[in-house]
Amino acid sequence: MELDVHDRITADPTPEDIARAIDERGDDPDWFINLSDDDGYVEAERDERGRFRLAYHSGKARFDAAETVDAAALKTIFLAYLSGDDSWRKNKNWLRKASPAKVAEAAGEPPVWAIAAVVASLALIFVIAEVLPESWVEWLPFAGTTLGNIALIALPIVVMVAAMVINAMLKVRRAKGWAQVPGHITHSQMTTRRPPAGNEIGTVVNVPAVAYTFKVGGQEYRGTRVSLGEISGKYAEEALLRYPLGAVVTVFYDPVDPGDCVLEREAPKGAVKGCGLLLLVVALLGGGFYWVVTQGAEVLKARMPDADVPVMLFAGLFGLAALLFFVAHRRYLSRANAWPVTQGEIVSSVIEQRRSTENGRTSTTYLPVIEFGYTVGGNRLHSRQVKLGLEVAGSESFAQKIVDRYPAGAKVDVHYDPQDPSNAALENPTETNWILLGVALACFAIALYASRAFR
Repeated sequence: MELDVHDRITADPTPEDIARAIDERGDDPDWFINLSDDDGYVEAERDERGRFRLAYHSGKARFDAAETVDAAALKTIFLAYLSGDDSWRKNKNWLRKASPAKVAEAAGEPPVWAIAAVVASLALIFVIAEVLPESWVEWLPFAGTTLGNIALIALPIVVMVAAMVINAMLKVRRAKGWAQVPGHITHSQMTTRRPPAGNEIGTVVNVPAVAYTFKVGGQEYRGTRVSLGEISGKYAEEALLRYPLGAVVTVFYDPVDPGDCVLEREAPKGAVKGCGLLLLVVALLGGGFYWVVTQGAEVLKARMPDADVPVMLFAGLFGLAALLFFVAHRRYLSRANAWPVTQGEIVSSVIEQRRSTENGRTSTTYLPVIEFGYTVGGNRLHSRQVKLGLEVAGSESFAQKIVDRYPAGAKVDVHYDPQDPSNAALENPTETNWILLGVALACFAIALYASRAFR
């Protein structure tokens, strides 16, 4: 055995050494104590309230206690560990410390292999365009053709979508072989995930905070994952309704690592719909580009021999896309004007800077970051939308005016989507984004000019 008390090490400690170390701990906020042997260790560190965060290592994995302990309980646990008594482990709720990969997965971050695949696809474009000799490039399918160039540019997007789908399928497939056991919901409420500390620019996401306990082999475990993917927005509210506090649920867990557990082995509805829609968009764009390059251009060239067909097609398709977005945005704003209103309050109101460099010159934009809280259907929600669907930014004086208009603690009216209450804004949308219409008209004018129809 070895006792480490705030970097003071004692070999073969006695019960008196442990008791004295805890009794004489002092007021140092960084104080800690660790008792280890060949099979693992137990350790504790002081928290801001003067209590102790407890953890132990079984020799295979680290476990953290869900609740803190006082000095008396800490002394009892350390003396029991010294004597070889492990009964103290059964009296507490332990959370197995996840690996960095598991933490990233729970946070919805893409796996390393998916990131590597997208980066590799980007690198491939550079290699083909700048590194490979032309004699090698000629052997590639569609080399030097418009279709080949379009396919190469679209490759990272295709790889990214494919990686998302494959990652979701792998998660579901792996979880199908998991065991199941009854559990109890111990916590169920809405919580807010914010951008990393020190960078307040970004949206906040309302997610379900659900915790549950279950036992495997006499050992109690605690889980917090509802699904194999992220659940947010309206799906977060549905999850809270499915898993109310105190409910008996079925927990699926990895037999090799029971701490890797989940309540639902299927991919979230939002993720399935999102991937499906993304795949549909990519397929339509790919099919459209293929038709334009292989058939459309030839048809138009035969009918309009004087036209600059590539420019006409690109401008016309881009203008059509802009017009469709404009119409959809108008309809969205029209529905948003009928949204219900509830009272909320400003949680924080600060100004953040965003710097960008272009052509060697650095410019600074100021963003008012206004976070507000409100309650809908018994759920506490947060948002940072001042104007619906628009990022508010400009000069420092412009941002300051908005911050002064919405000071922290002020009561405000919140307009929210009844179908998805997480989607809310402070200001009722009354303005139309005419820029999209202008872009569409400009593109149509370019297409008309390129057609040379009036020459």
